[in-house]
Amino acid sequence: MAKSPAKGEALHDLGREGARRAKRWLEATSRVDACWVNPDKGAGDKLTCAWPVGGQSFSFDLGGRLRYGDFDGQLFYAEVKKYGTYSGLNDHYVSFLAKCYVFYLAKSEFADNFVWLSWTPHGTSRWATLTSPAEVRDAVIKHAATIFPAGTDPQTAVDDDACRAVSERLWLLIVSDKQETLVPDVEHLALIHSHEMKKAAGQ
Repeated sequence: MAKSPAKGEALHDLGREGARRAKRWLEATSRVDACWVNPDKGAGDKLTCAWPVGGQSFSFDLGGRLRYGDFDGQLFYAEVKKYGTYSGLNDHYVSFLAKCYVFYLAKSEFADNFVWLSWTPHGTSRWATLTSPAEVRDAVIKHAATIFPAGTDPQTAVDDDACRAVSERLWLLIVSDKQETLVPDVEHLALIHSHEMKKAAGQ
């Protein structure tokens, strides 16, 4: 059954609000510059990739650059789900893994990190394996119709090296409403960034 326009718009509004809140929380950690948020101007092209088959494309919700430490300067692409229950999240996560696989093969030079950020946990019975190459492989096979040409055997067509690469780049982040408040305020963030800039300059 097709979604009603009102319900569809409500879901889009919830998605946009989730992306905004994810941006604020990530940036408040001081380790993230979430500079691309769909559908802001200029963000879409950076966050969008075409499915290999079918003429459709997909977009991540959020993206940008990581700061400081071992990840300094690396890029990230995030899918954000501001859901109150886990209903449907398993299917969305499988789709997210397939998108990461396609994006990695198309733009490997930019595919440093893939972030799944949700306000509700899912798949807890297999939590330890949710980021495994096997999970990525299974997701690709489930979305084979938009990845491999008709008549292709997806079991043999999957690039297992790409599955391993995506697995190594995955982050699973679960946020709560209260957790969003447990971050430094703007003044403290400014002190952190000032300290890091001085350190980088050798001062």
